[in-house]
Parts: sequence; structure tokens; C-alpha cells
Amino acid sequence: MYVWFAVATKPRSEAIAHEHLIRQGYECLFPRLRRRMRSLGGLKTRVECLFPNYLFLCADPDQTSLAPVRSTRGALGLVKFGGIPAEVPASVIERIRSRIDVEDGFVRLDAPDLVPGQRVRLTDGPFSGLDGVFVLQEGLDRVRLLLEFLGTSREVVLPRSQLAVRL
Repeated sequence: MYVWFAVATKPRSEAIAHEHLIRQGYECLFPRLRRRMRSLGGLKTRVECLFPNYLFLCADPDQTSLAPVRSTRGALGLVKFGGIPAEVPASVIERIRSRIDVEDGFVRLDAPDLVPGQRVRLTDGPFSGLDGVFVLQEGLDRVRLLLEFLGTSREVVLPRSQLAVRL
């Protein structure tokens, strides 16, 4: 019976570990995503690991030895609890796979739906840490918010990626 396991990797060595595990014949899942980041040169797109320092490996532990994983270049070994490799539920792997875009292979993380009047917190940009109220969607990736700062309320239009929903 095939089971999914989490593999701990050395810092920033997920791709190396993934490549070497694949070469050894293991089935692996290395979920990555694209993030738009603000830099001095403007907005840049970066590729990041969805789970830094981890990737997933599928094997039948009764048929395949898992011992080579700990000596694989870039890998530290299987995640274990009490000396027993931790199994990752197949449903978790399927949920991750369902979000992978078949065209480019990157995970798509959809922003939560917002309703007018909903409280949000800014997590990035010049207003980071401020709370606001969602007013409306402005195009595909921008939102209009009502922010209170400097003793007054102002409407601002910001990238949706700078928001987190307040509970």
C-alpha cells in the first residue's frame, strides 16, 4: 500500500532533494508557487516553496526501503514522531494537487472572497499592520478599502495580495 511521507530538507535545498529522490525512483511532490514581491526595481515575481524545507514522497514501505532518503543529497530524512515516519493523509496531497496549475506546474492560492463591509488587515506595503474595511473589487487583483489613519478615513486602492481577512 502506497503511503505519502514528509521529507525534511536542508535549507533552500528542496529542489536538489527532489531531483535526487526522483532519480532514485521515488514518486515526489514538490509544491511551489509564484509570488509577486515589491523590490527596488518594481514588482518582481519570485518562485517559492509552498512548504519551505519540506517535500512529499510516496512509497510502499513494505516493498521499498526508505533508508536511502536520509542520505539523499539535500534531504535530512523523513519526518518522524517517536521514531516512526509520519504519514501524510492522501486527502492532503490531493488538495495540494488540485491547486496545481496544469499549464505551469505552480500552486494557485486563491484569495478569499470578500464582501463589502468586511474587516481586513494589510500585511504588506506602506500600510502594513493597519486595519481597513473592504469597499469593492477594482479589477482582478486590486481592491478599494476604507482606511483610518492620521485621524481621518480615506479610500485607497491597493493590490489584493497585501490583504489578510480579519476574523
